[in-house]
Amino acid sequence: MAENLSITCRNLTLDPATEVLGGECNDGQGDHAAWQPTSLDLNACLAYDGQPASIIWRKDGNFGAQCDGCSLFWTTDPIWGGQLVNIGCTCLGAEASFVIDRSYIDNRFGKLVCSPYF
Repeated sequence: MAENLSITCRNLTLDPATEVLGGECNDGQGDHAAWQPTSLDLNACLAYDGQPASIIWRKDGNFGAQCDGCSLFWTTDPIWGGQLVNIGCTCLGAEASFVIDRSYIDNRFGKLVCSPYF
């Protein structure tokens, strides 16, 4: 699983109409590191499982077919402190959420990806 995405990426946003996560991610090139604009369609990474009302990691899960009104929110990491980025949506009438920071959504050299499968 990826480490805290919110540490290596900044200005994270979510387009609720398209479920595309965007922002700028550090390319990890040491002293010459740069922030790269990047985006990722979360439908390629997430699904809605409905039992219980939750969004889960699944390749090509197309969660947007069942979920709408999605937005990002931050919570405090109960173990390490700091902030964790989450997504919250209404899925088939139920509130559902997913901790993006503790998932396989990752920053690969400045690009948001669904790892380890992509």
